[in-house]
Amino acid sequence: MAMALRCLRQLPPLFHNSLSGLVRPPLQVPSRHTTLMLNGCRQCVVHQTILTRHLATKKAKAKGKGQTQARVNINAALVEDIISLGEVNGEMKAVMEALKEEFGKNLNIRTSPGTLDHITVTTNDGKFPLNQLGQISLKSPQLILVNMASFPESTAAAIKAIRESGMNLNPEVDGIIIRVPVPKVTREHRESLAKLAKQLTNKGKDSLRKVRSNAVNQVKKAKSTVSEDTIKLVEKQIQQMTDDTAAEMDKLLAGKTKELLG
Repeated sequence: MAMALRCLRQLPPLFHNSLSGLVRPPLQVPSRHTTLMLNGCRQCVVHQTILTRHLATKKAKAKGKGQTQARVNINAALVEDIISLGEVNGEMKAVMEALKEEFGKNLNIRTSPGTLDHITVTTNDGKFPLNQLGQISLKSPQLILVNMASFPESTAAAIKAIRESGMNLNPEVDGIIIRVPVPKVTREHRESLAKLAKQLTNKGKDSLRKVRSNAVNQVKKAKSTVSEDTIKLVEKQIQQMTDDTAAEMDKLLAGKTKELLG
């Protein structure tokens, strides 16, 4: 009986020794080899970005549904053979600058000689800014004068352009001088300008969407040469750039609306 008990006590060590030969330590890859593999493969770097973003998103979801998800930040050099993100960003900034210019031209409630500068006059020789055809001056806060002495033949066209400028102006002609009475800024006029600001913003967003659409179409052309994950990530970056620019437009509109309506 004692002999049997001693044999049983030996069983666990025997099993442990036999199993230890079957278990192998995990394969260790030197960190420098990992770096080399990632640097030598553009898609590997992109996939690493996808994994990082995926893990960050999971953490964000775990904290709460209301929190902002992780933003995408692609190194433009890694995808330059697919699309130039720098050029896309430049086109979006150009749309934003164009909207700011439209706001400055059309939504100014203060009278100045430059108020009419942006008006385009269509003549037999082409289209020209009003300030290139006539000398614009401010006689009083309620009256702007346009001297058409240099191009008197364009006087009628200039009057037509001022009337159709959308600025609620009714010019009068006195020989080669165009007199433009400036109406008082009423609440109704301010509200009209606020509506125009909204329309200009929507027009700007339409241009922004065209830039995004063209960029996405260009990315999709690379489907045969890069992975689907890479395509999706680049599209995500473009959408993020679009959203950021649209947010800037909304901020500009909110500021202008507050300025107009008080």
